[in-house]
Amino acid sequence: MTNNETSTMIDLDTARALVARGWSAVPTNSDDEKRPLGRFATAKSWRDFSERLPTDAELLGWFGPKPRRGGVVLHAGQLCVDRDTKDAMPDGSAPWEETDHGSHEFFRCPPGTTPSHDHDAKIDYLTCGTFVRLANPRCLLDWKDELPMYQAAPSAVPAAVEKPSAATIRDMLVAQGWRPLGVHGNREDFSRPGAAHPQKCDASLFDGSSFKVWSTAATSPAPAHVSVPEEPEIVNAAELAAQNPALAEPILKFCRRGSFALVSGDPKAGKTTFALKLCAKKASDGKTCLYADFENGPALFWHRLQRIGGTPDLANIHYLDCRYSPSIDYIASAMRAIGNVDILIIDCWGLLIAGDGVEDESSNALVSAYFLRVRRTLAEFDAATVILHHTPKSGANEKLCFAGAGASSLQRYVQTIARISQDKAGAYWFNALCREFDDPFKPVMLRK
Repeated sequence: MTNNETSTMIDLDTARALVARGWSAVPTNSDDEKRPLGRFATAKSWRDFSERLPTDAELLGWFGPKPRRGGVVLHAGQLCVDRDTKDAMPDGSAPWEETDHGSHEFFRCPPGTTPSHDHDAKIDYLTCGTFVRLANPRCLLDWKDELPMYQAAPSAVPAAVEKPSAATIRDMLVAQGWRPLGVHGNREDFSRPGAAHPQKCDASLFDGSSFKVWSTAATSPAPAHVSVPEEPEIVNAAELAAQNPALAEPILKFCRRGSFALVSGDPKAGKTTFALKLCAKKASDGKTCLYADFENGPALFWHRLQRIGGTPDLANIHYLDCRYSPSIDYIASAMRAIGNVDILIIDCWGLLIAGDGVEDESSNALVSAYFLRVRRTLAEFDAATVILHHTPKSGANEKLCFAGAGASSLQRYVQTIARISQDKAGAYWFNALCREFDDPFKPVMLRK
């Protein structure tokens, strides 16, 4: 493979294609930096990308606003031979790209191996957890075959491609969401119905023992949380009249099942205390509550819960520490483990979207796309979701201040917009605008 062009920027489509081929695509700080952008890729998340692929929301936040300089994070079993000199250019037996000083060659290697660097020849062997800044992403996107296995030898010639067994490849495809369609001669077809556009994958037999796999569609796989129906679910109004579907239960006075309430307020206004009192009251009524905490920690949560007083049914209150796994998918996993959640508290919105890779909280496009993902993810649980949110800095537009900091589009997608604010007399009030209730919500004084 020859690389005559040098591309220094990665756009959203390229990043998605890299992820679809099994590479963690991550942007960098600048052309001179090999480290990821500090605003959304900390040292912890940087290591995390060697164990998982970026979500589509992360890619949208990173590369959606504009193309960025970037590269890929190597996973287990991947090897990049980084040559710092152009004395010996690759022979094309593996995907490679020409850099300013030398070349990158990409191979497979046994997981856990760390080849020693060849300082005399100016060759670095980069393995799992290493960032490789790409000079030409096409070197990985255009490579149709499996990465050849690298074998350390005096000749430095890569070994022949080691083909996995048919059962191994088949199990891997099924685990990644591919569905077997049937065997046609020496080829077995698979499809991924959960993708934004249906994908098809062919698996051809090698000597009856192994598969060679390639995708016939260039679209990226859909995230695991996305469930796209194969056919639109259309219901005639006459059928609805016969079924007479019941309206969702009003779990809270300002939020029904399956609905979202956004509660904003200044620091120390009492958002967390308000949410804990809701949990205590509803737990005593037999409702199951989940408190997803992104900023306080279990000790402070328990301390505040004790200060509320009363005798809430503690068995109905579940606590989830999201400080080290700030993701909506992490919350969904906890809700599946609990089995039934009536009320979900998310504390708070800003840390949730940052943890899922939304780079700009004030971007209407990014926030809108991410909230749609949150709504899809939580739709299966039918819980009343209360999202705590901070108000913007002083001097911000009062109209937007009611909905909290960041993008104004957020208030369009929630059913209830609420705010905890202090009046001139020093009293704190809870006021809400409820789209789903006929009767206007009367302000409630929380404390003086």
